[in-house]
Amino acid sequence: MSRTARRIGIASAAACTATAIAVVSAPGANATPVWTLHHTAKVSTYVAKPGKTVVFTGKQTTKVDLGTYKNNVSAALNLLPGTMKVDLPIIPGKLSVPSVATATMQIEPVGNATGNFNSGNVDVTQRFNVRITKLAPLNIGLINLVPTTCMTSTPASMHLTGKMTGLFNPFTLKGSYTLPSFKDCGLLTSLVTSLTSGGGNTVSATFTPAA
Repeated sequence: MSRTARRIGIASAAACTATAIAVVSAPGANATPVWTLHHTAKVSTYVAKPGKTVVFTGKQTTKVDLGTYKNNVSAALNLLPGTMKVDLPIIPGKLSVPSVATATMQIEPVGNATGNFNSGNVDVTQRFNVRITKLAPLNIGLINLVPTTCMTSTPASMHLTGKMTGLFNPFTLKGSYTLPSFKDCGLLTSLVTSLTSGGGNTVSATFTPAA
């Protein structure tokens, strides 16, 4: 057998093996294949009320059931905390004192993001709470003005859409959400709500295949 023929044979065997692994990834000879995708995540959200952008990074594991075109996506998102400078408004919309405090914020998903993947189009919904773990005045890290119980009073919900151009290509999902009022922030509960809660918030989430 020539060297070229041997190479073709090896390549064909590898392709067949990969196909077999995909087909038998679930029990039963005719089981529907399920993709498990691992990505790094960069989530950038513009919070409309204070006019600030907060960036979160982390990881996401996504399962896609190839046996159907609806409700076939389940994604588990895990993000590190992000920070936002807090301005104190003197005359709302006209005059404020910039950067009087720094808020450390944590996105806490309520269950997995679920939705649809069809012909590369992604359409998912994620419910989540926002927890403010720290509110440090004037960048004094040793002081925290809120208890760790400070969080949204009900989960927010964001609808994200976008397109995947290939399994090994980064892709971006975009959407919007309304930030609910906050609760259990001690004496600052009303102030935190007035400075952050409301609609018109946008999000852009970019996912890159993990190495």
